[in-house]
Amino acid sequence: MTRLVRAELAKLRTTRTAPVMLATAAAFAVVTVVFIVTVAGTQGNPPLDAGSLRWIVAAPSRVVSGAVLLLGILAMAGEFRHQTITQTFLVTPNRGRVVAAKLAAGALVGLAFAAVTTAVVLAVGVPWLLAEGVPIRLSGALGSTLAGVLAAAALSGLLGVAVAALVRNQVAAVTGVLLWFLLVEGILPTVLRAPGLARWLPGGATAALTDPGGQYLPALAGGLLLAGYALVLAAIGSRLTLRRDVT
Repeated sequence: MTRLVRAELAKLRTTRTAPVMLATAAAFAVVTVVFIVTVAGTQGNPPLDAGSLRWIVAAPSRVVSGAVLLLGILAMAGEFRHQTITQTFLVTPNRGRVVAAKLAAGALVGLAFAAVTTAVVLAVGVPWLLAEGVPIRLSGALGSTLAGVLAAAALSGLLGVAVAALVRNQVAAVTGVLLWFLLVEGILPTVLRAPGLARWLPGGATAALTDPGGQYLPALAGGLLLAGYALVLAAIGSRLTLRRDVT
């Protein structure tokens, strides 16, 4: 199983998509830090204080999680699109192990993306805050935010692979996910007249991990809910992968 996971990670590492997305996420993290520090205390924005580092760490996390989600979709659905999945299943006839390896690789890539972007945020943000005379508070709240950012990215990678295993078509999977997070989750609570529904949806579960102090579920509950979504979709997708023709 370890070799299969390594093989999946090698596939992602040797393509252009993953490095480009990682570089883009890191650049976005830098821009986010610059923006937050620059506008702090102006135009009604709160001034910098000892808790600012926590907000700075969390700020890029949704974009990072979204990038990892799309990368997870491409890692699975891309093989169906380019017909490399046939060779993959010939090398490893146990399709369930292949899907499991892709799920594990998606989670690991999510952790790597979150770790790199968080390191960039800290490398830029900490010296800047100190230069501005803002004290750095190393507290349990900061640790919880860091853990939430890592967990959200890892689970987003898992969810991306799960969605692609279920849908298989790359364009449909990417389009469906974008529509869901950008449109459906915004209007569904209004249509159903259930404003509290938002925090129980995948986007709300992700936000519970990455939005300190937000009106969402507790971080642990949000993480378990997001993991539940990913695992249920992965189970259904794996079952269909075992039964469906790959040609």
